[in-house]
Amino acid sequence: TNTPSAKGHEADIFPTLRKPSKRALWNAVKAADIVWQNNISLTYLWAALLQRKPTAVSLACAIFPNYPDKNFKVRLKAQLLKRCHIFAISHYVMTGLDAPYDLVGNPFDANFSRAQASTKKDRDIVFAGRLVSDKGGDLLLQAIALLGDQGLRPNCTIIGDGPEKLPLEKMAQRLGLTEQIRFTGYLTGHALQQEIARHRIMAVPSRWKEPFGVVALEGIASGCAIVGSSGGGLSDAIGPCGLTFENNDGAALAEKLNDLLSHPELIEQYISHANTHLKRFSVDAQSAHYLKVFERMLGQ
Repeated sequence: TNTPSAKGHEADIFPTLRKPSKRALWNAVKAADIVWQNNISLTYLWAALLQRKPTAVSLACAIFPNYPDKNFKVRLKAQLLKRCHIFAISHYVMTGLDAPYDLVGNPFDANFSRAQASTKKDRDIVFAGRLVSDKGGDLLLQAIALLGDQGLRPNCTIIGDGPEKLPLEKMAQRLGLTEQIRFTGYLTGHALQQEIARHRIMAVPSRWKEPFGVVALEGIASGCAIVGSSGGGLSDAIGPCGLTFENNDGAALAEKLNDLLSHPELIEQYISHANTHLKRFSVDAQSAHYLKVFERMLGQ
């Protein structure tokens, strides 16, 4: 890694090469059975390819995002990935890449499931995330205002902090939603788990194309039906446990929320798929998947 050691932190759990020389990198690769990169790094990949070591790359973002121009470095990464075993966190991150891959999404914290088992559901909609424009908090407020025009006045909790917090609070006032919207600020740990578990629906209205969306898994584990943006990898995270709508469409978000709020049996239907869906994203299941692939790569 190029990341320096943080001062005051405990020693690395595993032997770690920080900003290694070319010789140190070469020797480390030579001693390895498998080289595994978290996203592709040209800085470190050369040694593995020259030594023809079995190499895996986990893709957590799209190499070819939807831009008209693809520069030489991006094209080179795409070509070199074809010589590696690819793990992709969603179908979306493989956009533009013609190569086989294993789908292995990000794991979630099982403590969200435990909090759900002991928490009463007494609220309607929850949003959890950093309050920045990409996350679409404003779309959610627009949708709730539209629901009011349709005779629905659900309560909503917005969990998180960031530069958009004050603008969102002012927007809620302007739309006459102050009695419906509750801002908790930043929460973590058990407080976050308990707060999400109080809700029946989680909204994930991201404006940009999320590579995956662990927050959706946390919502599912908390007993929520999910309404999330369809673009990007969120749909892989949501699976059969909720509804999707086109990115940046507040009216479509309102329509999906209306469906769930007006038909509580739909919420129960989506929640009923949670256990089966979440098993794919447990740490144990994903660790076993990785090890099985590594054994296959080594011909064991």
